[in-house]
Amino acid sequence: MAEFVNVHVGSQLQVATAQEGNEGSPFLAERDPICLGVGPLAIPGTAFVSGAVLVGSPLSYTAKKLKPEAALMVARPNKKTNPDANAPSIFKVTTKANLPPNPIDVVLGDRGKGHVGIEVSSLVIDILNDTDIDIVTPRLKLTGEMTHIGLKMHTGQLIRTGACNETGYKVRSGFSVDYGARKVSSFVKAPIFIGNVSPCSGKSSGAKGFDIEHPIKKGKRIRHICVEGPESAIYIRGRLEDSKIIELPDYWDGLVDYDSITVTLTAVGKPQHLYVKSIDKDQIMIDNRKGDECLPSCHYEVWANRIGPPLITEYDGDSPADYPGDQSGHSIAGYNYDVREELSSDDYPGDDSSDAVSNFDENS
Repeated sequence: MAEFVNVHVGSQLQVATAQEGNEGSPFLAERDPICLGVGPLAIPGTAFVSGAVLVGSPLSYTAKKLKPEAALMVARPNKKTNPDANAPSIFKVTTKANLPPNPIDVVLGDRGKGHVGIEVSSLVIDILNDTDIDIVTPRLKLTGEMTHIGLKMHTGQLIRTGACNETGYKVRSGFSVDYGARKVSSFVKAPIFIGNVSPCSGKSSGAKGFDIEHPIKKGKRIRHICVEGPESAIYIRGRLEDSKIIELPDYWDGLVDYDSITVTLTAVGKPQHLYVKSIDKDQIMIDNRKGDECLPSCHYEVWANRIGPPLITEYDGDSPADYPGDQSGHSIAGYNYDVREELSSDDYPGDDSSDAVSNFDENS
């Protein structure tokens, strides 16, 4: 084998199979690099290797048989045989010489046809990203402890197993099931609560609170407590002005039990003898016993119970996990109730020992 100290290739380097007829043979699409050009059309500064390439120390690839492990094998240079070429990184991609970067600087596989499998065996992975990371997958499985700091947005079903520590503002949409110890700090936006959820202590049943800055009085705050009831109820309310029809939302069909609907009417402006004449899936008809010449003018409130298993209000157990019924459609805020964290704000003048407070600052 010939040896050269330095070799300069002026246009294109090709390392191909030594089959008979290669040298000077006609152009063959299956053999020649069409994308790099061939002969007079060759793109300067390009190289083509028809087999495997090994860069770095060959000791990293010690297959017993004469068979390469991959088409491209990369390793750190051997410190003994080539100390001057030793570098801190084995593989690096950068755009420092030709900014700005674009979303396809590094591409693995092709969408549609050309999918590839990716296997990573690493010690540490550090990702510093300036914009967004989008992952589209039918199923994502994470095993082990996970610590998240900063804004996190998740849409869709999430199943998580193991300990999880989260710090930062979080927005969650979709069904979520968590197994294992879970500690949440800072702001959380969940189906029921917005902000810090401070669980109740002991075995007391806590009031679910909502605490915000006063909208017009500086240095003051407002605290409200959620309404509770022994059913999964939803409602609409509004005002009728010279009308007999209360329009019901389209999404109520299949969501609520129409037989559970109750209606409250409050006359506005004048005494009226109001009553519910009929209830249909799309509307509620009300009337005034004084006749059609006096159209109703009133405030209304319509309540209905969701379709689903009946709520078991009282049951034996030490935690929400002991609930004897189907709770797949329930979102339990403040759970775990056996752990209590102090609120970051101690300005509330009353007793909040039984409050699970959602401490969310709208200006944050």
